[in-house]
Amino acid sequence: MKKIISAGVLLLMTQLISAQVLENATFLTSVTAADISSQTFGVISASYDVDLYKVTYHTPDVTGADHIASGLLCVPKDDSTIFPLTCYQHGTVAGRDDVPSNLMGGYTLPLILAGTGYVVVAPDFVGLGDSPGVHPYVHAATEASAGVDLMRAARELDADDAFGEFDLSDQVFVTGYSQGGHAAMALHRVLETDLSNEFQVTGSAPMSGPYSISESMVDFTLGDMDYGTVAYIAWLTLGYQVAYPNTVGMLTLEDVFQPQYIPSIEQFRDEEIDLWTLNDILLDLLITNTGSTKPRDLILPNILNSLLTDPTHPFSMALADNDTYDWAPEAPTVMYYCMGDDQVTFENAILAESVMQANGSSARAERADTDLFPADHGQCVLPAASRALAFFDSLRNLLSSTEDALSKDDSVIYITDGTLVMDIPSDRKGQNTMIVFSQTGQKIAETKLNTGLNEYDMYDMNQGMYIISLKDENGIYKTQKVVKF
Repeated sequence: MKKIISAGVLLLMTQLISAQVLENATFLTSVTAADISSQTFGVISASYDVDLYKVTYHTPDVTGADHIASGLLCVPKDDSTIFPLTCYQHGTVAGRDDVPSNLMGGYTLPLILAGTGYVVVAPDFVGLGDSPGVHPYVHAATEASAGVDLMRAARELDADDAFGEFDLSDQVFVTGYSQGGHAAMALHRVLETDLSNEFQVTGSAPMSGPYSISESMVDFTLGDMDYGTVAYIAWLTLGYQVAYPNTVGMLTLEDVFQPQYIPSIEQFRDEEIDLWTLNDILLDLLITNTGSTKPRDLILPNILNSLLTDPTHPFSMALADNDTYDWAPEAPTVMYYCMGDDQVTFENAILAESVMQANGSSARAERADTDLFPADHGQCVLPAASRALAFFDSLRNLLSSTEDALSKDDSVIYITDGTLVMDIPSDRKGQNTMIVFSQTGQKIAETKLNTGLNEYDMYDMNQGMYIISLKDENGIYKTQKVVKF
C-alpha cells in the first residue's frame, strides 16, 4: 500500500522564510544498497538502503503564478544519522512522463547519492511530471525555483513528526548533469545571491552543463559540424516562446524554422511524440534534404544570422538571459566535464572557470575522463558522478541523531602560528587519518594521526581557507574549515 503524507498534518519549520510549499509525499518503493551499487558497475559503493517518495509541491510557473509541481525524494534508511540535503537536477528527458518522480529519466544518480549517505531531492522541473504546460527547456529561473521549493518541501517533511523518516543537517549540496548541470548552476546562484539566510551551500558540482547558452553552445551547435541531437533547438524554441511571451513568444514556428520541419515540431509540442522520436524524424529529414545533420539547416537564414551575429535579437537576448556562468560562487565549486562530449562542449566549463575566477571565486573546472579515453556525453556520466561524490564526501559531516550538532565529536582542530593542531580524543580507537583539501575540494595532503595532540606544518601553504577532514576505519567523522593567515 502506498503511504501518503498530507500537507494538512505537517508542521511548518519556524526558520523557513517561505510559506508552506509541500502538497503531499507518496511512498514509491525501497531499493537495497546492493542493488544501488550494482547500477554503478562497482565504481560507487552504496552503504544504505533507500526509500523513494514522489513529492508534489507548490512552485511558480514561468509567469510567477503558483502551481503544482512534482519531484523525487530519496531517503537513506538510517534513522540514527543526520544527513545533508542534496538537490540533484536531471538532464534532458524524453517528455512529460520521463521524469525522476516516475522512477524514469534522471532518477538513477539521485538514488546513488542517497545510497552513499545524502537525502536527495530531484525536481521534475516546471512543465514536466505533474506540472502543467510546456516545459521551458534550459530556463534558468524555473530550474532554480523548482529546486528551491522541493528543498523547502524536504525540510518541511524533516520537521514533521508524523512523517518521521529522516533528519537533515544544515549542510546543502547541489549537483546535476547535462541540462541538470545548467540547472544546478542556476540553483546554486539563487541560493547564494538571494537565499543565503535560508540555505548555506556546502559544495556544488555541476556536471557537463551548458552554462554558456548564448556563446559556447551557439558556436558548438550552429557551426558546420554534424550534431546528433538536433531536437534540442526545437524544445528550446518552444520553451522560450512560453518563458518570453513578449519577445521570443512573438515569433511563430514559421518565423523560426524551415517549413518541412514544423509539423513534427508541432507534434512534439502537442505531446503526440516524445523528444527522441522527434530527434529521429528531424535527423532523417535533414539527411534526406541536406545530406548532413547540422541544426543550422533547421532554421531560416535570417534567424540563423541573428543568432550568430546580433546580440540584440529577441532570441539572442533570451539565450543570454539563461547563461549561468558570470558570477562568483562562494561555496567550494567544481565543474566536471569530458573532452569528448558530443552534446555539451567542454568549453562551457573552461569558460565558466575563467570568468568565475576573474570575478574572485575559487571555482574550478575538472576533467572527468582520461587522456586515453575522451568520453562522450553518455560515457561521461559515471566518471563525473564518481568524482562529484568524492568531492562532496570530502566536505560533508554525518552526525548521529542522538548527538547535538555542536558537540558531535570531541576532536579539536585549529591553526596556530602556521601549524595545524588536531587533538584526537583517546576513545577514538583505530587508525585515524587527516586529509587537507583546498577550498575547491582538491586534496592537498594526507597523513596518519595518533590519539592526543598532532601537529601538521602548514608554513609553506598559501594563505586562505582549507578544509580538514578526519577519518577512521568507519569513514569521515569530522570536517572543519580553517583559515591560514
